[in-house]
Amino acid sequence: MEKKREGDLLVIRLSNGEDMLGAMKQALAEEGITSAIVLGGVGMIRNAGLSFYRGRGEYETVPLATESELCSLNGNISKHGDDLVIHLHAVVGRPGGNALAGHLSSAIVNMTAEIAILVAPQKLVRKQDPETGLRTLTFG
Repeated sequence: MEKKREGDLLVIRLSNGEDMLGAMKQALAEEGITSAIVLGGVGMIRNAGLSFYRGRGEYETVPLATESELCSLNGNISKHGDDLVIHLHAVVGRPGGNALAGHLSSAIVNMTAEIAILVAPQKLVRKQDPETGLRTLTFG
């Protein structure tokens, strides 16, 4: 992983074989960032999971074992208790030109990935919503 921060903008470049979410958590911890917006990300991934919320805390995950183009990545960074929550959504391009989108629950970088993160001036926190079962975003 390589990273560079100028003011409130952090840019991360991940290398082949890195766990995307794990490396992002490491970079955020090193920079002391707990509230942020993921502006975008591009690159390639493999062994990924795209999840779809089914309600009451249940997700359905579609595994993507082969390489896919990371065409779009966005989301936010917040805290839930002591845990750092990286909430990402992605659009991935598949061989043959098909695309799939959803909540990015896991991914290994295939060759490279480039991610831009903007530190949020607000404190972003997650709280369990009893009605939906989701840990929804609130402001602390």
